[in-house]
Amino acid sequence: MNMRSMVTVSKMDRNSIPEVSKLFAEFDSTEIPGLIGLHRRQLFIHQDVQVHLYDFVEKSDQAALEKVKSDPRMARLSVDLQPFVAPYEPETWNSPADSAASCFYSWEGESLESAGPTGTTVTVARMEPDAIPDVQKIFREFDATAQLLGIRRRQLFAFKDLCIHIQDHAGLNDADAAQKAAADIWFGRVLQDLPQLAPQEPTTDLHASRFYGWAAS
Repeated sequence: MNMRSMVTVSKMDRNSIPEVSKLFAEFDSTEIPGLIGLHRRQLFIHQDVQVHLYDFVEKSDQAALEKVKSDPRMARLSVDLQPFVAPYEPETWNSPADSAASCFYSWEGESLESAGPTGTTVTVARMEPDAIPDVQKIFREFDATAQLLGIRRRQLFAFKDLCIHIQDHAGLNDADAAQKAAADIWFGRVLQDLPQLAPQEPTTDLHASRFYGWAAS
């Protein structure tokens, strides 16, 4: 199945996980996700950064999308989330579009259509926007030569001073391998070629933890 992904980034206290999970579980139990072509939703948290990953089917029903925009349940979800989720930079935030990350690199190995069950790992690292071309080049070269067993799709998103690295891998059993691969690339190839991206305080704790997931049946 061909999917297109969207990522939004916000601030969230880890203690709010139960409330946020409950709100999305209630919303995703309605018909709205199906109407907008949402195939899968995953929420991750790293420190106080929430990464919201949406996977849509390739072709969405535009008429349904327009209809859903005015559905009061959409507005209610936004209001209900406000006590728990805040803009990453409130001083520059004007609309939900300001929370959207941009995809600057995408690679797909085995087709997700025939891949069977997949899991997702997310890592979050600091990256200045002017480093994007170099980081893109490093990953393109790596994916052209490396044999990463089980890695089916890689996407890199940029948001403000963050690089969000998303890997779809072969089932939940390969999560540890996918996380190790992500860390090895960033701390090996990337920082070797771009030492200016090294954190001020060395750490390998880049992995975001998934706290909510929903997928269409």
